[in-house]
Amino acid sequence: MSPVAHLRLGTDQVIRRRMPTANFMPGDEKLKLMFDYWQSRRMHGLLPARRDVDILDLRPMVGGIHLLDASASDPSRFVFRVYGSIGNRLNNGYNYTNTTIGEYPSEAYRLALIEDYGAVAFTGTAAYHHVVALLDFIKYSYSRLILPLADDGRQVNMLMVGIVKRTFDDLRVG
Repeated sequence: MSPVAHLRLGTDQVIRRRMPTANFMPGDEKLKLMFDYWQSRRMHGLLPARRDVDILDLRPMVGGIHLLDASASDPSRFVFRVYGSIGNRLNNGYNYTNTTIGEYPSEAYRLALIEDYGAVAFTGTAAYHHVVALLDFIKYSYSRLILPLADDGRQVNMLMVGIVKRTFDDLRVG
């Protein structure tokens, strides 16, 4: 079983299960496609840059991709440059484009994003999660892939995040 992190603050809860990128689960084929594409853009073991990624090559994921400027040393200051429409549906229609993670209204979710996105930016290693959250009494459930991008191949300055709506009967909030 993969590690599970459970964060509860007030009535909001966030559960994230870290999954191995070597074995994408059924239902996450689009994330596997995105991961394989990212891997194909890595040259000589270096991270791909944003300029190496053509979003049109990821057509099945269009609407499910966020791009974040991760050049700040503090992950709470990472800025959503593109916020996919699937994310809008997961957040009552709110579009977080040009806002920072630190501005996210739910403290529990904000802290989970800071931890997960910050870890990928710091390590330069992709992360694949199953996420279930209860935010303002609304349940959200999805798979997420966080991919680091680096202009110089080493120092992460962007994150590309893929979201696929899913349900996980074994991860319960409430």
